[in-house]
Amino acid sequence: MLGDLHLLENGMLKRATILLFHPQPEKYIQGAYIKIGFFHTDDDLAFQDEVHGNLIEQIDKADDLLRSKYITYSGTSRIEKPPFPEKAIREALLNAIAHKDYADGTPIQISVYSDHIVFWNPGQLPGNWTEEDLKTKHPSIPHNPDIANALFRCGDIEAWGRGTLKMIRESILHKTLPPEFDFRFTGFMVSFSKDVRTALLRRGIAPNLITIVEFAIENGVVSNSKVQEILKTSKRTATRYLTELEGVYLDRKGETGKGTTYTIKGLPDGV
Repeated sequence: MLGDLHLLENGMLKRATILLFHPQPEKYIQGAYIKIGFFHTDDDLAFQDEVHGNLIEQIDKADDLLRSKYITYSGTSRIEKPPFPEKAIREALLNAIAHKDYADGTPIQISVYSDHIVFWNPGQLPGNWTEEDLKTKHPSIPHNPDIANALFRCGDIEAWGRGTLKMIRESILHKTLPPEFDFRFTGFMVSFSKDVRTALLRRGIAPNLITIVEFAIENGVVSNSKVQEILKTSKRTATRYLTELEGVYLDRKGETGKGTTYTIKGLPDGV
């Protein structure tokens, strides 16, 4: 089996083999685990957990822990509707594990807040790629091909580089903002927001513009006439608002004119 997965080299176990199957990979590879913490604020940690074991085990343990303890409760009350898109959250977890730089001794870190969740893993984007490249169709270039291949054979990931597009799609289907992708602190970050208005206010977006983005997310599309209607404003002002949002939060569909509509930026085909 190890030979079929290309996890042997000259009869010796590869590092990926230890990560995938050894019960305690940290004995040989520092930082091969996951830290999860719930924060009231950036400097106020309420509680935390560590997820150990081989990578296959870590996936299910971390996914279960996030669902059961971190993102399905408010105080002592269980939340019926998950506050974050569950499929997108699992995809971000798989992405962090498959693309982590395991030569770096820092563990994967998942920071959960009441209104957003952040995944961070040490690593680099391929070549000259930017965060914007991850929002369009792109090839699969995993940082750890042997780990990615094993996860693909297990049915956990695809081999087509669609993970980030799936995160975007599932977020929009969940009626929330697409995730933010960012390279920071020598690592890659994926951030999901629970509440659209709170997230955009935090970014300094004006309330009227937020209303437009909320409408586009909820209904899939927005037009100049609809902006005039929901904001009780003039065509000129609606045009100005849409121009401010275009290219940042909205994509224009069609030529400028009466039939022009706008959708959430980065919306994958078929949503």
